[in-house]
Amino acid sequence: MDSMSTDFSGWRYHAGNGSVIWRLMFTGTGQLVGQKRLPMERRSLFFSISERSGRVLFDDFLLLTPDGSAPAGESWLTGIETVAGNLVFLHAYRPNSPEHLGLWAVDAATGELVWSRMDIVFCAILDEGFLVYRPSSFAGFPERTYLVIDPASGMACTRPESGDIDAAVEMLRRNTLQEEQRQGVTLPELLSPEGPEHDAARTGMELRECIAAGSVTAVVLHDCDEPSGGWRSILRIIRQGKTVYEDVMAEKSARPPLNSFLLHGGGLYYTKGESELVALKI
Repeated sequence: MDSMSTDFSGWRYHAGNGSVIWRLMFTGTGQLVGQKRLPMERRSLFFSISERSGRVLFDDFLLLTPDGSAPAGESWLTGIETVAGNLVFLHAYRPNSPEHLGLWAVDAATGELVWSRMDIVFCAILDEGFLVYRPSSFAGFPERTYLVIDPASGMACTRPESGDIDAAVEMLRRNTLQEEQRQGVTLPELLSPEGPEHDAARTGMELRECIAAGSVTAVVLHDCDEPSGGWRSILRIIRQGKTVYEDVMAEKSARPPLNSFLLHGGGLYYTKGESELVALKI
């Protein structure tokens, strides 16, 4: 079956040879922002696409230190933190640590840097703004100073008042919506081998993921080919019991590309061969 059936309209974005599409987020103003990694070059770059039209708004965005003198995170150790309004917020990492460090606000429509700060670490989104902290140390022991900043400017709004700030912060973080919930993203479910759906579940070297959206169901079958030792992943869209779209997402992969498709705003998005992003209106 043709991978771009006439039953569907959509668009494709290719991140470039040797790249891996790493993470996607959706702004509240109609942009899909993503991170791509180039392992051979040890570079991490960012892109933004109009969710409706597929027009690339910016691409190959390299995060720089706030003074613009050098790549942040040695060009590699950077990532997407969150989104708010028309802004995407990027971060680097503390040296030799998995802890995030710094926050850069970038306009998702233009790629313009709006503000940046290297002295803070993002925690959570509150009604009042972003909860962040400043890492420091006293007598050799790590300390954190918490504050709330305005996402639009990066300026401090307030400092949380609490007799036990760590407990208060932990409570805020537990009660914060996951990014997928906040952005209205539906991720696939790995079907269980138990129950009536057993025949569409994990069976030996086979895995199946599923997203149901009204009368349409998207299913990805991951099947390990014993002779080659690689995984083959096929996406099928099923409407009223009939397959109306099919595409091969990956072949001869070292591991199955789990969680490589999602639903957002009536659109189905999936990666093909690690470097290509496909969007379908379903």
